[in-house]
Amino acid sequence: MKLMKRSIVLIVSMFLFSSFPCHAQTDNDNLFSLDLSYSLSSLLNHGWGIGLNYEKKLFDFLSVKGNVGHMTFLIGIENVYSTSVSMSVFFNYYPLSNGLDKLYIGAGNGCDFMNYFGKGDLPPDGDTLIHITPQLGWKFNLLPFLMIDVSAGYKFIILNSQNYNEINNYVNPGFRFGLNFLIFLNKITRGNKDDQND
Repeated sequence: MKLMKRSIVLIVSMFLFSSFPCHAQTDNDNLFSLDLSYSLSSLLNHGWGIGLNYEKKLFDFLSVKGNVGHMTFLIGIENVYSTSVSMSVFFNYYPLSNGLDKLYIGAGNGCDFMNYFGKGDLPPDGDTLIHITPQLGWKFNLLPFLMIDVSAGYKFIILNSQNYNEINNYVNPGFRFGLNFLIFLNKITRGNKDDQND
């Protein structure tokens, strides 16, 4: 029971703070963030994971976003684990802003590479999944150092080697909803320095 309570607290914390940018320019032209959605997914399957995001403004109203993630987790076969590497690239269009905030419309594709290991009845080979995801979202500044990103999208699997038939359950195709709190650490630091200078 104690383990379940701790897991619930950890899951809620990860959900609320699922993206922590480590650096962001003052005008929001770059966002580098830690993506804990991988941690949440793997934790729910008795494993661990982590992801990294980087988004850069290319031109006015247009950005590119890259993502790399890793998870190791228990699958539905007894004593069998999967270790995965995920990579994706998105292009986001911001019709209402020159920076990386407000409304955005995006589309991207990615790959998931799954390998299996353990003492159970292993699938004959690893799996590769390729997917396309259109999405719609809104980023808005709540405080000078805090941004909220609310998004929705639909993940289409266009290629699946499917050596393990239930692998789709772990890459979460279909409708997706995201809620991220983006904390600009450099703005907090800059604010403290400005106060000291005053």
